[in-house]
Amino acid sequence: MIAIAEKEGQRERILLEKILDKPSQHALFLNTISLMEHIGSRKILLTQSNAHTTEFILRHASEEARHALFFKKKIELIIPNSHFGYSSNELLAGSSAIIYFQKLDASVRKSIRDMDLSNSKRTYLNYLYTTTVIEIRATKLYKIYNEVLSERNFGFHLNGLLAEEEGHLAEMESEIDSLDSNWSERLNKLLEQEGKLYQRLWRNWEEAIFF
Repeated sequence: MIAIAEKEGQRERILLEKILDKPSQHALFLNTISLMEHIGSRKILLTQSNAHTTEFILRHASEEARHALFFKKKIELIIPNSHFGYSSNELLAGSSAIIYFQKLDASVRKSIRDMDLSNSKRTYLNYLYTTTVIEIRATKLYKIYNEVLSERNFGFHLNGLLAEEEGHLAEMESEIDSLDSNWSERLNKLLEQEGKLYQRLWRNWEEAIFF
């Protein structure tokens, strides 16, 4: 498993270095990551806005929105006055990024559908698992991206964002543990499924950059 992770990390580094070589591609990549953070924030607000909305939920939604803004603003450092939205021509394989989210969410729903939970708790657990799996992936990717940015003296870094992601993961796992006694095994299975979805997304990013 360690060898596979190292191989994946090297593959990601190669593509990220290639992306940073060309400002237009770098801008598309940043905008796509911004979109994914925005989707996460929107999903939280759509599924968790109810009478039981807690400070934890609101804080997480605001963090995801702030991360989306962070990446969006960095585009201006690369291509000033670009004013990107989220149209397909302003994204790097944007439809693949959206499908990645949708299929991962469906995998989580399927994994917990037979649990003896109320609808509200099931929806909450779905959010917890989906977000946790995505943030584990994002943390790995952002660390490599941050290293490449530092090596290139690019003018910005992800140190603060990474600290928030890692801190939030600890909170998410604590919440999951309170609802699912089998959470460790279930999370590992979901991470395995996410890995397959991520590989498809990454291949589409590679095709968009190299071909």
